[in-house]
Amino acid sequence: MLLIGMIYSSHYLVQPISAKKSSSYDKGSSSSTSDKSSSTSSSASASNGNTSSIALNALELKNETYRWQNTSEAINPTLHLIANTDYVIKIKNPTDTKHELIITSNGTETKSNELKPGKNGKLNFNANSTGTFEYHCEYHPDTMKGIIEISSQ
Repeated sequence: MLLIGMIYSSHYLVQPISAKKSSSYDKGSSSSTSDKSSSTSSSASASNGNTSSIALNALELKNETYRWQNTSEAINPTLHLIANTDYVIKIKNPTDTKHELIITSNGTETKSNELKPGKNGKLNFNANSTGTFEYHCEYHPDTMKGIIEISSQ
């Protein structure tokens, strides 16, 4: 008799990412939620004309635990941004619950629209000062959170 045993191990891969530069936002993709509420996203022009994009997806783990995930499949990744650059954070919500991305910076909050299940959205963010900031989900702040590091280079 041959017995084969397997052990399942799950590790979160947390790795830094850098934003990808693009000349313009892909107008062919969904850029806001289907809900017609007014946008609370901040939008500003960068003095140097640079616009970069970052993709974040809501991810559901076991037992309705949620995390942010980037295209490299990193969980709650640290976002490395360059000061004086405009960013478009593209958000997908393939989960069965609502999410809202919030960036906390110097006592102020920049918010995306509420993303209903199965919807996409975006958050325009100008990294106008250097420092370390936080991002999180309005509805899952303890599990969907990460760090934003903004540097001059």
